[in-house]
Amino acid sequence: MKKQLFLMAVLAMLCSAAGAQTDYLQFGVLNITPKIDKVDLFKKGILAHNKKYHAAAPYKANVAAIITGPNSGDFVWVMGPTTWTQLDGAPGEGEHNLDWDKNVTPYCESIGEYSYWRDYKDARYDAEGSATFKKSSMRANRVYPGQMDRYLEQMKKVAEVYKKKKYTGSFSVATIVGATTGINAVSFSSFAKWSWFDRGTVFSKDFEEVHGAGTWVRFLEEIDLCVDPSSTYTELSESIE
Repeated sequence: MKKQLFLMAVLAMLCSAAGAQTDYLQFGVLNITPKIDKVDLFKKGILAHNKKYHAAAPYKANVAAIITGPNSGDFVWVMGPTTWTQLDGAPGEGEHNLDWDKNVTPYCESIGEYSYWRDYKDARYDAEGSATFKKSSMRANRVYPGQMDRYLEQMKKVAEVYKKKKYTGSFSVATIVGATTGINAVSFSSFAKWSWFDRGTVFSKDFEEVHGAGTWVRFLEEIDLCVDPSSTYTELSESIE
């Protein structure tokens, strides 16, 4: 019994310590499918809502149109970055919700689950001018149970290539907060123009120049060990504000 009480006390202290951390970036994410004949009204309504209630940090919100991938035609609404503590003061009940119900919901075919995603700061590279980038490529993955650390180690190597080669596009990684049977890790490349894809860079070559000969093959082997390929997909998106 004493051992059980001791273990419970240790767990309680660990949970308390984890809850006290605020040096992280966390985002609230919501996928929305607008009614096909109400897209313009949807965009007008959600942008007006953001301007009124989500114009400044830490509750600033952005909306992007998903152009390719399984969610093509949808929009993704993102608020943050915030911490759990800051969320206690986020816009919610009252005028905020009434405005959403009046100016956004009527033009939606469906609204997906709301989820929180946390930025992995050790695999982040912000290119010059990245604050103004409106275009991005997202790679979604389902990392196998127990393999998240392996996955994140590989993403750190990718970020290092961006940094060493001084890419004009940015790179970041986020993992879902909480348990899920679906996508639980995403990596982003953001950039100013679609010509980013025509820049002529061979990433595998750059990877080996940074990490050494033969490392690209080992990188792919590591990814195969930790990521479910049947759940992987890529989306292109563009911010509408």
